[in-house]
Amino acid sequence: MNRRERRRQAKQQNKKPGRASGNPQGNPQAGIHYRQGLERDRAGDVAGAVEAFGEAVAIEPGYADAWMEMGLVFNRLNRLDDALEALRRAVMADPHSALAFYNFGCVLERAGHADKALDVFAEAARLKANFVEAHHAQAGARKRLNDFDGAVKDYRAAIDAAGAVGRDFAPAHAALANTLRELGHTDEAHEEFARAIALDPGNAGLRVKAALVLPVIPESAEAIDAARAAFADNVAALRAEGIRLTDPYTEAGVTNFYLAYHDRDDRPLQVAVAAMFLDACPGLAWTAPHCEGTLKEKKRLKIGVCSAYMRGHTLGKLTLGLLKTLSRNRFEVVLFRLVGSGAEDEVSAAIDAASDQVVRVPMELEAARNMIAAEAPDILFYPDIGMDPFTYFLAFARLAPVQVTSWGHPDTTGIPNLDYFLSCRGIETEGSSDQYSETLACLKDPPTYYYKPDAPSRTFTRADFGLPEQGALYLCPQTLFKIHPEFDGVLGEILERDPAGHLVLIDDPFGGHWRDLLMRRFEKSFPESAGRVRFVAKMPLQDFFGLLLCADAVLDLPTFSGGNSSIEAFSLGAPIVAWPGRFARGRVTAAYYRQMGVEDLIASGREEYVDLALRLAGDESHRNEMKARILENSQKLFENTAMIRELEGFLIKAYESRRKGNKPVRWP
Repeated sequence: MNRRERRRQAKQQNKKPGRASGNPQGNPQAGIHYRQGLERDRAGDVAGAVEAFGEAVAIEPGYADAWMEMGLVFNRLNRLDDALEALRRAVMADPHSALAFYNFGCVLERAGHADKALDVFAEAARLKANFVEAHHAQAGARKRLNDFDGAVKDYRAAIDAAGAVGRDFAPAHAALANTLRELGHTDEAHEEFARAIALDPGNAGLRVKAALVLPVIPESAEAIDAARAAFADNVAALRAEGIRLTDPYTEAGVTNFYLAYHDRDDRPLQVAVAAMFLDACPGLAWTAPHCEGTLKEKKRLKIGVCSAYMRGHTLGKLTLGLLKTLSRNRFEVVLFRLVGSGAEDEVSAAIDAASDQVVRVPMELEAARNMIAAEAPDILFYPDIGMDPFTYFLAFARLAPVQVTSWGHPDTTGIPNLDYFLSCRGIETEGSSDQYSETLACLKDPPTYYYKPDAPSRTFTRADFGLPEQGALYLCPQTLFKIHPEFDGVLGEILERDPAGHLVLIDDPFGGHWRDLLMRRFEKSFPESAGRVRFVAKMPLQDFFGLLLCADAVLDLPTFSGGNSSIEAFSLGAPIVAWPGRFARGRVTAAYYRQMGVEDLIASGREEYVDLALRLAGDESHRNEMKARILENSQKLFENTAMIRELEGFLIKAYESRRKGNKPVRWP
């Protein structure tokens, strides 16, 4: 690998295939065609390059470099099957070429074959001592396979390999830092970010990533406040410095996801971060041509929908019914499906079928903006903003006259070009609008047309989940980072007052790193009872339903309540103890209860919450009564046509207000 290619790979964080050495062997005529292919490729004539490389391998079928270069051209053309075949031929032609294996692995991973890529990268690292890029790529493949401990090990191997050959390799430090951040090891992440920045001080995106690190499992409420203060200071410093970014998605690629779990008003911080990104890259606020000038009066509006989670994910389930049931007399529904955002499944197929048109959009900001603008949507609906970096940065652009986000990630965005935050009156409180940078639009009911899921086909027992046969089970089925430090005392009090009871939590997907951090906190918060906290592995949906039915009491969180999980629980009649918090994100379960007209298990404070949980778990007749009432009324949560009609009215009025040049509408 020549010096030029090493620099190029480092610049691209070593995620792209490397080039061949260009030293042809064998038949001279094949070498002439090979060099012609390189020249045509450099000149931008990719078709001519493929033809020339094809001539080379036709003359000399074992010409590894020609196969390799052909594969790299196919890769850039997104002809992944052709690229894989060419690179397979390259490694067969030269099984001792570490670079051939490395390139093959890069395209395998891009094509979604991380398991095969892992083996290929390992072979590249075996063939060439201190092959930094191979170790680095191997770590990335492990992350995609959810082997985070292995990824940490391989990133450290890349760092060691770079040191052995006297190279500075900031990307490995940065990737290690990001992985440690995901695992919840905030202090170690800061240290690795500092090392990466020291090696690459001009990398503004790297500095943004470091500035926006937040703890996943905070040690305490005081730690939350300290982290938020540091976060605010970091953002202010970057703005004052005047950093510049060309493409914030590829250079920074982070959102402020964990702010929403702090039980604090996030609007000031979200607005500050959005302003920082706009200062650093004014082009983020690009405006599509059809959004300029006078808008036309229309009888049928085109609504575009864009999310990275339009599949068998919470967001896919919450959105499917909306797409399927919006009036086709008044709306044309276009789904902007993000290519590479996740595996397609039954839900994604149903979402595609429910849309009038599906436009496959690459996860490249400029290309995506142009493709969406070419469809000229009147309304662009983002079901969530803040979970996925690509849609976060895409939403800065004005791609439709009216742009709406909603409760898929129930937090304000701070993004000026997002006009409305779609919520409901059961979730919001008086004064909630002050917590949003968007105009708050409140429907009567939660904005979902949800299809009732099938109940489990068999009966589950505690033994199916490895849970104790004796003692009440208090199930909190939320992701571990939702459990706020200020709620620890409530959980401890429940276990203290029920000395035979067990708290059941869903384990994390990161090999127990989050679990270990949470248990350390529990051992400080309620040391006498922490031994009765049980973790069960993440499970298929039908098993999860069985777990809900095994629980004696399901516990909601006032700081970040269940949404999808709560509506699924109610479909089975599983009673949940709810305690609506200060913000919309802590009030969803209570809103479902009010929609059903069943409010017995909504607590007004800590003492009542604990009492309700203990009674539900300890009084079987009361629990059965609650189950029966929930089942009797749960149909009110599903296939809510009245909500669809109200949503349509809001969308039409929002477009008309924009067309007439008026201020955003207040709804209701």
